[in-house]
Amino acid sequence: MRKCLSLLALLGGLASPVVAAPVPELVLGEARFQGVSAQQGAVDAFLGLPFAQPPVGELRWQSPRPPEYPVGKLAADAFAPACFQGDHITNWYRGVVEGFGGNPDEVMAPAVSEDCLYLNVWRPAERGDETLPVIVYVHGGSNAGGWSYEPNYFGHELASRGAVVITVAYRLGPFGFFAHPELANSNFGLQDIVAALRWVRTWAPELGADSKRVTVMGESAGASNISMLLVMPEANLLFQRLIHQSAGWAIRELPSLETGQQQGLALQQAANVEDLAGLRALPASQLDTLAKAVYADSGFDPVAGDTVVPLPLSDQLAADKLPAIDLLIGSNADEWKIYLSADETLDTWLQQNLPEPLHDRARAAVEGLDEAQALDRLITAGVYVCPSMDLAEGLAEVGANTWVYYFSRVRPGHKAEGMGAYHGAELPYVFNTHDSWLPTAAEDRALTSAMMDYWMNFARSGNPNGDDKPSWPAFKPIAGQVMQLDTQISAIAHPSASLCGILKEKDAAEGA
Repeated sequence: MRKCLSLLALLGGLASPVVAAPVPELVLGEARFQGVSAQQGAVDAFLGLPFAQPPVGELRWQSPRPPEYPVGKLAADAFAPACFQGDHITNWYRGVVEGFGGNPDEVMAPAVSEDCLYLNVWRPAERGDETLPVIVYVHGGSNAGGWSYEPNYFGHELASRGAVVITVAYRLGPFGFFAHPELANSNFGLQDIVAALRWVRTWAPELGADSKRVTVMGESAGASNISMLLVMPEANLLFQRLIHQSAGWAIRELPSLETGQQQGLALQQAANVEDLAGLRALPASQLDTLAKAVYADSGFDPVAGDTVVPLPLSDQLAADKLPAIDLLIGSNADEWKIYLSADETLDTWLQQNLPEPLHDRARAAVEGLDEAQALDRLITAGVYVCPSMDLAEGLAEVGANTWVYYFSRVRPGHKAEGMGAYHGAELPYVFNTHDSWLPTAAEDRALTSAMMDYWMNFARSGNPNGDDKPSWPAFKPIAGQVMQLDTQISAIAHPSASLCGILKEKDAAEGA
């Protein structure tokens, strides 16, 4: 069992440091895991708990197997290495920090390893006899990077409000999203997420958790991945609710198993080996480097057509065959802003993405915005907003409790204005983990409290409403009201609703 960064080291910039307190203990079978205390002793944290055996050697590209815990005391006071990856997310964070005028050198890259299937647990130290709702968080990172203990994902603040908060790792890049004709299945990163949910169900009594109130929350590629749980047979009955933040592309389209297998063969050819065994023998660093070139144009997505994801989500959505899982879903106002390139133009986007008869209507839908703002609105709608609204509509139609948000808060200051409500901007509010380089005003603290209440209420009951917060209307396909999360919180029609209508017309015309 490999460990790296401690909670104490990573909590240095947060408001609630680790303090001297009795060492918390989590008993799993005959193993006694010794954790650490947070929130002035109000929260127990157990870090680096293995939820599956290390997927190395012959277990590379195998389904995850349950862990084998030894007898006796074991340390659970430090995070495990992140799943093997390059510098994709580290560089992303450095760019965001620099955009806000901070020092990008403050961003620390984690140790990485193929031995990475570990999770982290935060829970209230005083729980009484009540079992608590569970929030299982799945990080983003384009399925090429990211880790379960990025500073914005620490669960101590959420846990202090009455939940068991768990952040999980899953295999990334060519280790987690790889298909090959010699393999019986694929989607190993998704299988890892399911293995973590099985672990939660197995050990719920020991965690003080309610296995009938499990909310799976994800952001970006993490949200994309957890949406696949809706169509994964192995995930059935392992969770009751989803919180889906800032994703959507996989709702409408997934590559096929055959496409994934062809890419796997291309990786084999690039490695100049004869078969899958040859690929398994490659060092992780070499495999990762080769995959960056082979998958450069496609990225690392789940595939549809194997035993893990038999059918695309879009097929099940169209056939009204999704389970009635409670859903809280949304995206940010300026998801694509930081990804725009200087040479992109509105004319070019329209020509490449919409038929000529829809151009004038699309221009009217972004009237009053400058060219960069218009491009951001259009691309954000196509990639994030409209697919998310499709899923919200589909689940509402099968009887699920469905709630949609629109996060538009822009931090104070000139540099923050240039960043907008960027991709990932909502995360410090959900976890109350505002970085030192983020300009954080009283309005941001108030919005944080409100969002944490909404998220926690949803995890408890499937309904975000409660207390004295503005009423969040359930999403209805016709009315379509969403909750705007900003310095003023109110129900509105989504600003991109007309764009979603235009994109639906385009899709209908192409499918005719």
